[in-house]
Amino acid sequence: MGKKMKKAINTSYSLKSINLVNALIICAIFFVGMVTSAQAEDITKSQLIEEARVLAEREAIFVNARLKNDWEKIYDVQHPNFRKKISMDEIRFFEGWAAYDYREQSKVNAHISGFFTPTLAFMKNNKNKRDPLGYPVPRRYRWSKNPFIEIKRHSLENISISKDGKYAKVKVMLEGRERINPALARGLYEFDSKYVLTDYWEKIDGTWFITLLSKPVAISGVSVLNYFVPNDKSGWGKANFVEIDPKNLTDYEETK
Repeated sequence: MGKKMKKAINTSYSLKSINLVNALIICAIFFVGMVTSAQAEDITKSQLIEEARVLAEREAIFVNARLKNDWEKIYDVQHPNFRKKISMDEIRFFEGWAAYDYREQSKVNAHISGFFTPTLAFMKNNKNKRDPLGYPVPRRYRWSKNPFIEIKRHSLENISISKDGKYAKVKVMLEGRERINPALARGLYEFDSKYVLTDYWEKIDGTWFITLLSKPVAISGVSVLNYFVPNDKSGWGKANFVEIDPKNLTDYEETK
């Protein structure tokens, strides 16, 4: 009887030892899983911050190009599908706002607007436009329908990147001067002004390009989203965005 009890006690201790070992193994696996998951999240976050730095640099190039009316740089950041249909001469002629299908639309609405769409040859030969007195003046990027707005500087406000890393929204604050129409005010009245601009980017073959355009200032002060790129827009509606704090970025240079 003593031998059986001793054997039972030994078996009990063996089972407890096995259970303890199994418990330790499970805990170890769980701990390793938590560490791996945390590392994966950190990697994702660091990748997003790195992408945000790249976007901030691209945005600075794009905004500065618009401030300086550098049409080559403005054209370089446009969506590849857009550049297949629209030339730099067309971008310049329409002062930055040539829709990818503007020729098709002009034919459809010709009887309504009466607007004649010039040929590409005409645009190439008329890089300048004419002022009210008939003198040639360089074409300037049109920030708004309001011609009395002058943008002087900008600063980064916010960057949002989709979790799949394909889409991004970059918000900047534009600062400048706004003048009241002299014909209405009967004098020169100017004041400091600020406008929020959001640019929409899409990553194509490892490079960020403009995919949607948003006019920063309308007459009512409300931005108007313009689908000027041949994009079905389905990805934007499904994307989940992560906001990146600009304080985590050090590569963005403001225009002074």
